Formats: sequence, structure tokens, C-alpha cells
Amino acid sequence: MRILTVDDDPMFRDLLSLTLHELAHENVTSANSGEQALEYVARAGQPFDCFLLDIQMPGMSGVELCRAIRKLEAYRQTPIIMITSMSGKSFVDAAFKAGATDYLTKPLDKLEIRARLGMAARLNAELHRNATLTAQASANARAPVVRVDFEAPTNIPGVPNCIEYLALENYLLTLGYGRQIGLAAFAVHVENAASIYSQADPEEFLDMLKDVASVIADELKTEQPMIAYAGEGNFVALVSRLAEHDTKDLETSINVALMDFESFYAAGGLPAPVVTVGELVRSSMVALGKQVTILDKAIALSVSPQSRKSKVWRFVS
Repeated sequence: MRILTVDDDPMFRDLLSLTLHELAHENVTSANSGEQALEYVARAGQPFDCFLLDIQMPGMSGVELCRAIRKLEAYRQTPIIMITSMSGKSFVDAAFKAGATDYLTKPLDKLEIRARLGMAARLNAELHRNATLTAQASANARAPVVRVDFEAPTNIPGVPNCIEYLALENYLLTLGYGRQIGLAAFAVHVENAASIYSQADPEEFLDMLKDVASVIADELKTEQPMIAYAGEGNFVALVSRLAEHDTKDLETSINVALMDFESFYAAGGLPAPVVTVGELVRSSMVALGKQVTILDKAIALSVSPQSRKSKVWRFVS
């Protein structure tokens, strides 16, 4: 991978470069500030595959840099790993809401960074594979294409507090079980997602997901939630454990708000999305050490078996 590390501490930059070299990552560029990092990004002949960012830096902070990188079309899904001594929940929250994929705290553990970079490499391999398939389909169709997998999590940029599903999983991993006690989760399931997917082209389906995500974010704006799309019509929202949502009232509010889009869907010959909201799941309801997470439990409580659909790829030119 082409890796860009950003840290204002020269000793740590050298240590990080040495660690990456020992882990067989030799294509590493180091920047001493957010401003310099953006210069390197702008001048790069080939895009970077992964970013390792410090949070606290003079001038542009790592969180601000992360947000700036995410605004660049080429880096909407590129892995961004925060490496910092700041472990407070407020720093973790700010990093993930800015678009971070993962979060590591100093001092570095070589095995831990190896594992996180392995995750980044796998994500990059999938991104490159998808880009290759998209380019091939575009060449065959002689027009730009959008590719959508119904089952897969999908990044939905431009919606407040909406992050990638992998980042949401990593956020919980970063917090650890102890700090997850302060959180609760619930899922919003688009009941007719499979039907819309079968009738719409991929761009229309993605627009539908953005509509639903925007309504969820608006209905929860006082909560400052973290929202992610997990695939198969499922959104998951993390809120405070102290939140007292009547899920049926929330379900009604979301569906009423989505009715405002009915004329747009009808014009395209599509049904408007209809959602169900699952039960609020608090972290204590998920046993410590189990493979099932608070996110899995929330989705399970909102999805009916008949809503599932077998995996399929679709393209539109």
C-alpha cells in the first residue's frame, strides 16, 4: 500500500516509519502537518491507499485533516487510521464522525498495527476490485456505471453523522466493552428495500438510501447519533444509553417524513420506502465475550426473514 503518515513529532514519525518498514510496508510518505499532507495528496501521481493521522497537531488537527480528505472524491472510502495518544471518548467520537475508519492509541503495539493495516489492505483490495469491475463495465457500456451489491454495507456521504458500517464496528472496538455501556443501538429496516432494488437502477437505489438516512439523521438530530448502512435495507443508529425513544413513534415520524418524497418516487415508477424501527438495544443486553454485537442484535430485532434477498450485483450505465 501507498501509505501517508502525518504527525508533527519528528521522533514519532521516524518510529512509525521504522515500524511500517519492519512490517514490510516500504512505500511510506511522511508529512509533518495537515497542510503538508494535503499538498502531498494534491501532487500525488498515484492516490494513497491508506492514511495514518495524529489527532493533536498545531494548525490543522487530524480530525480536520480527516474531514478534508473525505471531501476528495478519490478518497471517499480510503482507509484512514487515527494514531494518537488521545483516548478520551470525545476524541474518538470526533474522529469517527469526521470519517475515520479506525483508531489506535499510542504507544504503538506492533501486532495491533499489523492487524489494523491488514484490515486496511483487505479493504483496499476490495475497493480496487470494485473499481476494476466498474471500469470494465463502463468500457463495455461506453458510459459511466454505478455498481451496487444489495447485501453489502454502503457508504452514504453527505448525510450528517452517517459513517461507514466498518467504521462503526471499529468505533465500538475502540471504545471497548466498558465504555459501550453508555450506548444503545436500534435498527431502521426499509421493508421494501429488496423490491425497490429490483425495480430501480443503482443510482436511484442509492438516492433512496440517502433519503432514508437523511430523515433518520433529522429525526435524531438532538441525539447526535452515529448512523451506518449495513446492507439489505438495514440502517443502524448508535445513541446514548439514556435515550428514551418510543420506537413506534419514531417509526411513524420517519414514515411520515418519507411520504414527502412519494411524488418523486412515483415519477420514476417506484414505490416510496417504508420502514420499521426495531427495539432499542442497550449494551448490557449483549453478553460480554460473545460474537454477537450490539449492532447485530439491533438488526436482528428489526428484520423479518422474508425481507432477505440473495446476493446479486447490478450495474447501470
